[in-house]
Amino acid sequence: MKNIKYILGILILSAYSCADVDPAIPFSDFNTGAYLRTIKAPTTINFFDIPSYNFVLEVEAVDAQDGRTVQQVDVFVKRRRGATLSPEVKLATVPGSAFATNTTTKYLRATINIPIATTLAAMGFTAADIAGGDFIEYRLAMLDTQGRVFTNSNLSPDIVGGQFYRSPFFYRVAVVCPSDLAGSYSYVTTNIQCANCPGSVPGPAGCGPSVTGNGTLTATTTPGRFAVSDATFGQYGCAWSDNPAAGVFFVDACLKVSTAGSDGYGLIYTFTLVANTGTALTINWQNDYGDGGRSVLTRTDSKTWPAGLTN
Repeated sequence: MKNIKYILGILILSAYSCADVDPAIPFSDFNTGAYLRTIKAPTTINFFDIPSYNFVLEVEAVDAQDGRTVQQVDVFVKRRRGATLSPEVKLATVPGSAFATNTTTKYLRATINIPIATTLAAMGFTAADIAGGDFIEYRLAMLDTQGRVFTNSNLSPDIVGGQFYRSPFFYRVAVVCPSDLAGSYSYVTTNIQCANCPGSVPGPAGCGPSVTGNGTLTATTTPGRFAVSDATFGQYGCAWSDNPAAGVFFVDACLKVSTAGSDGYGLIYTFTLVANTGTALTINWQNDYGDGGRSVLTRTDSKTWPAGLTN
């Protein structure tokens, strides 16, 4: 009967003011418990500047005593490369005393700040063992003053992704290769090939020894993928009297260059890097119809072509 009255009391209180009642703490193995609400999530790791990265996570302890039942939070870590995981190791312990009051809510908060050097050393790695596309996976395990442990293996889906809770106890941090190739350039295209040009169009003769013009790389919603304004760098215009070859993408995956997409005729393109002075990038290009050439792309904006670009 006492439990029924208690539940009815909660329902009545909720009916009067949902905003004043914190949600239940729905852990699968406990009637009551605690969780760590994410206040500030960790950022991604820049592959080109791994040594400067710190895993920084701000969490808020939510429990029946406004976060004061937290005894400690252990941090574990492992590396993911595709489907391969390194062994998980203990990285750090954050004492309950690190949780302090804040000016926003009644709950205690703590900031976990772990340099990447500490993370790598714990796993037995160096920065050279980390590649673009890897993930560093951090897991939290909270021990409360009753000796109970809360982590990502004994919580409910609401705790993980609910708008209020935001407490996954698990953070998969991506190692990314920022790419900023978007911008403008001028081009000079030589060695023009048009093996399948019919006699009714100018063909390579219409281009002369070279063709010049201006082009752009436009960032897309996919990181590292840039739309090329004309994948033939003027050849379609002078050899075919046609519109620019749009629909092809210049892909930069941690300085490894490739192409994606196809032009309006469904033709696939290959770009082969020949030289890079920073200001000018020389490529040999061809499509699977027989068009080709060598183009020197000179930046006309304030950017340079990144050193180390390769196929």
